[in-house]
Amino acid sequence: MKKPKIIFIDLDGTTLDDGPGLKFWQKDTTEYTRKTLLELNKTIPVVASTGRGAKESTSKLVSNFGPETYIAWNGAKTIENGQVVHEYAFSKENTQKLFDELARNFCFVVFNSDGRNSSFARNKFLRLFMGFAKQYAKPYKAFKNDFTIYKAFVWSWSTRRIQKLAKKWQEQYKGIFEIAITGSKNNRLEITPADCSKGSAEVRYCLSKGIDPQDAMHIGDSLNDASTKGKIGTLVAMKNSVQELKDIADVVTEYECDESGLAKFLEQFIEKTEN
Repeated sequence: MKKPKIIFIDLDGTTLDDGPGLKFWQKDTTEYTRKTLLELNKTIPVVASTGRGAKESTSKLVSNFGPETYIAWNGAKTIENGQVVHEYAFSKENTQKLFDELARNFCFVVFNSDGRNSSFARNKFLRLFMGFAKQYAKPYKAFKNDFTIYKAFVWSWSTRRIQKLAKKWQEQYKGIFEIAITGSKNNRLEITPADCSKGSAEVRYCLSKGIDPQDAMHIGDSLNDASTKGKIGTLVAMKNSVQELKDIADVVTEYECDESGLAKFLEQFIEKTEN
């Protein structure tokens, strides 16, 4: 396998292998994965590329295995050494357009990964079906288009329904919204401004460093990683990936995330020193 000049890694379901069965906000990397990534970072830049937000918790995670450098919210923000070097938010007009569409279809939504302050459901009854953030969700009527939105995390009570909406909106709002299906069951949506995806952000990051995107590698597990196909040289799917990602990936790892599959796969790129 060709040795990449830069490696982009998803976090949830890919890198965070400590604590199988824990909620996503409780997960971390094992010591083995941390050491592997730190060693690899000495010769090949390893950059997290995630749907998670540009938040202190994300910065803390990535700082465990390298610089505080990562692509957040599927490309809506890029952080380099703790500083925002790129950001792309919804316009106020498109924010309202998005919220109206979500409300019309009775969707649950969390904006900017802020479940405590920016989560919404149609009413108190329906929010009981939200799972994540249900204790904080406000009714639609409480929404005010008075803050900057980078990403919407969207779901419904039916997987089939959310998949139908994704297909419809990808056509209806082409050039306005970027809609990525995510989740281990393809039952969640991550919505960002148009052309704001992991793939686009990674190409931009590579070019800023003088690296040909075809010499880059992306490793992930869900369909929000699919945007890197054709933009980044090598797409690697974790063994635990959704089948749709495995079908388009160039490589599938031998082990799952919870088996430290990322670190085991990346060890091949660590330069060995002779005693």
